[in-house]
Amino acid sequence: MKKLLILVLLFISITSYSYAEWEVSPAAKKWFTNYARNISAKNSDQKEILYFEWFANNLNELIAKKKLSDAQSNLINDLIKLSNEHIFELEIKINESDSKSILDNNPLLSEFKLKSYNPENIFLENWVWYTYNYDKHLVFPKWANVTKKDLSYNHIDTQTSIAFLEKDWTLWFLVEFQKVKLITDDIIYWVSDKYDFLKEIKDDKKKLNTETDELFKKLKLNSIIISKWKTKIQKIKWLYDFVLNNLEYPKTFSLDDARLFSGIDAYKNKLWVCEWYTKMFKYMLNFSYVNNVDVSRWYVIDALDFPKVWHAWITIWSDYYDPTFDDPIWNVKTKTFEQYIYYSLPKDLFYTNRFDFDKLPEYLKDKDMDFRKWVINQKTALLISKYKSNWYNLLKPYIMRLDKWIKFDKKLDIEDLKTIMWFSDVENLKVTKDWKTKNIASLLYYVVDWNSVENMLEQLEYNLDWYYLYKWKLDDWSYEYRLAYNVVFN
Repeated sequence: MKKLLILVLLFISITSYSYAEWEVSPAAKKWFTNYARNISAKNSDQKEILYFEWFANNLNELIAKKKLSDAQSNLINDLIKLSNEHIFELEIKINESDSKSILDNNPLLSEFKLKSYNPENIFLENWVWYTYNYDKHLVFPKWANVTKKDLSYNHIDTQTSIAFLEKDWTLWFLVEFQKVKLITDDIIYWVSDKYDFLKEIKDDKKKLNTETDELFKKLKLNSIIISKWKTKIQKIKWLYDFVLNNLEYPKTFSLDDARLFSGIDAYKNKLWVCEWYTKMFKYMLNFSYVNNVDVSRWYVIDALDFPKVWHAWITIWSDYYDPTFDDPIWNVKTKTFEQYIYYSLPKDLFYTNRFDFDKLPEYLKDKDMDFRKWVINQKTALLISKYKSNWYNLLKPYIMRLDKWIKFDKKLDIEDLKTIMWFSDVENLKVTKDWKTKNIASLLYYVVDWNSVENMLEQLEYNLDWYYLYKWKLDDWSYEYRLAYNVVFN
């Protein structure tokens, strides 16, 4: 990293230069153009993308860890912008080159006045990104076999229909369609993962086609303010906190409500489902120069709506995050960072309760929640020895059960608490401790009932050190169980 800083600062003259945020200084642009040309000469497009992802990632860490002048920081930020745009240009090239060659050179397809070279149907006009939403389309599995007779029979007009190739090389014709604005390019000029960013916006606009530029500008500004001068790890942590503290999962909703699944709209409304938790997190990470951020949408088998509805989560490089599952729906209080369960997990641990689309065993779709939780417990138990020393919150209930000789699938109740911690009856503030009767002068406590034990332990991170369980006799001769701490005896 130090060598990278020397390389950058040694060969680029640092001068004060005033320019719009979507521009870069001439010195940075000149140096980067030559540098990228040298890298390109030695690598394939795909390897070049990987290199500049590494390059941008390390420049980010330099800004956070080194004491740089404002001019130096601006220079490095310019290089990050240029790296992100260069990666985007390479991704567009990779995704469009073969398609362009086929659509332009095939005798029949070349007759189409309207062609979309991008398999995602994303295109730029006058510095604004667009896509097509369509009402009527036709798909042919093999583009090379399509004939003029096929076009005529299906009423596909070469002058008014749009031809494009999907990623699986199926040939699509859009017959009835609308041109839909995604976003102005200057808002996302330098954003990380720009190609995927546009794909997510496109997905939003399929569900709710509204003007969103101003919302994105506000989200971008918030992201920059929150992440400034922070390392990648710090950015992820702060932005995860922001999402959980500013969104609330609705207690009731309809899957027919398109707004629930339109990403940027939730930034305004503050009330959304998993799709937007993950999208808002991704958008903010990308605005903050964090790259390799992917949204996944597959099955979570302990979700109440399984298997009808897919769930969404985030991958950053090789770490997995689920902000939806870390935001307590029925609790008023948002979790603290130390209480997050689905934050920065390895894949095998993260996937103990979920499956990719083609990996889900068919028999699970018809099983009840108890059976599905049993499956999760079995998968998780196998990973305890591998990750026990990592202190993942996800494993704490399993480790505690293992240490106390309790079955993994046993729902803990007050009788279990009596066996794993110090317990006593209390009457008139008198309690037996160390085989002696003592008076309680003061204490703090939680009231525990039979059904709240597991939730209480989760809040305490399964650490019962310095806690006492009391069966407390009340004035009306009834009892309540109190989980006490900060107990002072006379």
